[in-house]
Amino acid sequence: MTWQALCATGLIVVGAGSASVRAQAPASPVVAAGSIAVEPAPPRMPVAGSFSYTLLPDSSDNIDTAIDETVGPMSFIIRPIARGRLRRTNPTPQRVHIDVWQDSLGVAFDDGNPVITPLDGQPVPWVNSLTHETYQAHVVLIADTLRQTIAAPDGTRENAYLFVSGGERLHLRVTVTSHRLPKPLVYMLIFRRTGAA
Repeated sequence: MTWQALCATGLIVVGAGSASVRAQAPASPVVAAGSIAVEPAPPRMPVAGSFSYTLLPDSSDNIDTAIDETVGPMSFIIRPIARGRLRRTNPTPQRVHIDVWQDSLGVAFDDGNPVITPLDGQPVPWVNSLTHETYQAHVVLIADTLRQTIAAPDGTRENAYLFVSGGERLHLRVTVTSHRLPKPLVYMLIFRRTGAA
C-alpha cells in the first residue's frame, strides 16, 4: 500500500516524530465523564492536488535575524560574505505552491523554478532561479513530515513541510548546513492556504 493510500485510510498513527500503522480501524471517540471527546486528526500529507499558501509573517521567524545569529561567531572578515550568501539563497517567500501527483511532488516559492522530485526518494537535478546553479534534490516522507533536501557543493538545505488543520496551514522548517558555517541556519515559516486548483 502506498503512503498516499495509508494517509487516506487514517491508519497512520503519528507521535513524537515517528509513525506506526494501526492494527485495526481508527479508534472510536473517547468517552470521558459522560461526554464524548474526539481525538484530533494528526497532521497528514495531502493525497493529491494543487495547493497555494500565503506567508503569515507575524507567525513566522525573521530570516535575517536567524542568519545574523548563525554567522555571529564568524570572523569580521568572513561574516559579511556568509551573510550575503545566506540572504541571497534564503529570501523570505510570500507564497508557496505545492503540486502533489501520484508519483512526484512539485514545490515553488514565489516565481521561482519549481522543485519537482519523485516520491520514491530518487535525487534529481534542479536549477535554482536565484543563483542559476544546479543542485541535487530529493524528497522523503518521514512520519508526518515531508522532507525535501537540496544539496549544493557547499552545503545542504532541508525543507521540512508539515500540513496541519486539514491542510489549511503549512509549517515549513528550513535547516541549512555547511562545513563553512559555525552552526546550522534554522527558521520556521507559517503559511495559510489560499486556494486549490
